[in-house]
Amino acid sequence: MILKHIYLQNFRSYSKSPFTFDPRFTVIIGPNATGKTNLVEAITVLSRGKSFRTSKEHQLIAFETEVTHISGTIEEDGEEETLEVRISLSQQGMVQKKYLVNGVPKRRSGLAGKLPTVLFTPLDLVLVSGQPGDKRRFLDEVLEQTDPDYATALLTYTKALRQRNALLEVVQKSGRRDEERFSYWDNLLITNGQILTQKREVFINYINQSERKLFPFSLLYDKSLMSHERLLQYKDAEVGAGMTLVGPQRDDVLIHSLHPVSKELEDVKYFCSRGQQRLITLELKQLQIFYLQEQLGTQPLLVLDDIFSELDSDHIKEVIQLTNDFQTIITTTHKEFLSDTGKKAAVIELKDSV
Repeated sequence: MILKHIYLQNFRSYSKSPFTFDPRFTVIIGPNATGKTNLVEAITVLSRGKSFRTSKEHQLIAFETEVTHISGTIEEDGEEETLEVRISLSQQGMVQKKYLVNGVPKRRSGLAGKLPTVLFTPLDLVLVSGQPGDKRRFLDEVLEQTDPDYATALLTYTKALRQRNALLEVVQKSGRRDEERFSYWDNLLITNGQILTQKREVFINYINQSERKLFPFSLLYDKSLMSHERLLQYKDAEVGAGMTLVGPQRDDVLIHSLHPVSKELEDVKYFCSRGQQRLITLELKQLQIFYLQEQLGTQPLLVLDDIFSELDSDHIKEVIQLTNDFQTIITTTHKEFLSDTGKKAAVIELKDSV
């Protein structure tokens, strides 16, 4: 799969901007604040239907405009497809989204696998050092692209969770509980939550069973099971908290390695150096690439956003070697980077205004 073109209209800092990408290697060069990460964000929105930077989608629409439009052309085995994402603001300020494949409207899950993308950014270190939500976002990022059933289950679960939490707030304020309404949302959460848990576990097992070349570690899935029994167990506590206290939204993934002193498996977040945490992060992203390739039967697009400021020369070489097998788009502030890679590249040079 190759991303050939992308066109941005009223997307963040871009008004009307077309870009063409080399089928192998494209470098986007420009000073800070020229729109490099905005362009990377647009590619991931086209791939996944949502931003990796914000959940407030109105922020993607350029200032003083009401509609943003991203369209792209992809090619595989000589066949082209057009992907589109349109995000608009209604007169009431509500965000409305449309996803199209070859002009045909789709649900967001309909984009799954069309443009599989693996994104590396300096923020990826939170996979090791961050909070449980950072680990869950990583799982969602991988599984939404490889499994439409997962994407649908996650969407349904998220909506049902929002509704159930609203009911709990009503109970908290009024002391009255509508068991029939709770039963409806409970059943949706249980059905879809179990799908999320099962598919997350499969991916985590894949990582644990795969070879790790850069640093030895294993993942422990600390899952919060969703069932009628657990909802009943936490029934009173949930009213006090005003939110649902069990389920995949409370999952965590612990990353363990052998502690050099205790000789026990311990959380790398608390004893590994920043350099070692970078290696674990890089390994996780590489395994993400291989998983997407295996599941979809196509090569994902690699997008590397200014990651070389976080890596030493040896690991820069490791990443560059990885790009030999995949279409790659890289952003950097330094033209010198081109000669350091030793690769021929198409260049997109961004100026102070885009």
